[in-house]
Amino acid sequence: MAENWYPVIDRETCRECGACIEMCGHGVYDRGAAPKPQVVNPVGCVDHCHGCGSRCPVGAITYFGEDTPWVPPKGKVNQGETLTEKTNIHSGGNTMKKLQLFEPAMCCSTGLCGPSIDPELLRISTLIDDLKAAGVEVERFNLNNAPDAFAETETVKNMLAIRGTEALPITMLDDTVVLTDRYPSNAEVFGWLKLDDPQADAPDSDDDGDTGCGCGGGCCC
Repeated sequence: MAENWYPVIDRETCRECGACIEMCGHGVYDRGAAPKPQVVNPVGCVDHCHGCGSRCPVGAITYFGEDTPWVPPKGKVNQGETLTEKTNIHSGGNTMKKLQLFEPAMCCSTGLCGPSIDPELLRISTLIDDLKAAGVEVERFNLNNAPDAFAETETVKNMLAIRGTEALPITMLDDTVVLTDRYPSNAEVFGWLKLDDPQADAPDSDDDGDTGCGCGGGCCC
């Protein structure tokens, strides 16, 4: 069994045929959700097993922790129909994804309420604002403010049972874990969502002047 190896489903490409679920005999997928593949027991995956990915007819499965030359097999579509068109038909034309962040315990929902601000948390909050402005559904939970979300999300609950809070933060994309142990970079998120990063071309600020209120940071004013 593997702690750092499990399948990641590309929801835009997946046809929900159920082939991966039938292939896996290790309880990685939720059979009750079939034919939609939902990874609920990532630690049950056998290290470097490509069984479900090799069975997928459209190449919708890759693996977290991949370090081999293996690549998803190319899927076949009907003549005159692109894979994107096939996916849009299957999903009703809606290919927008849902992003969920499961974070360590913080004093508030964003972690931006103390006397000093963690620049990484500030980046994540700005990133989430940009995603929501682009129409992406984003949900953010931390252990202190939303413990029920951790208990009700089977994949996250199982991962915490094995690895503890060291696995946090956990990023999920359409109910599939895509990253653990750290926050995703802006490039990773916009790449997953196939969106342009509005901050990518933003000019760096050369203003070194003091525009604060003199309190040393935080949200006192």
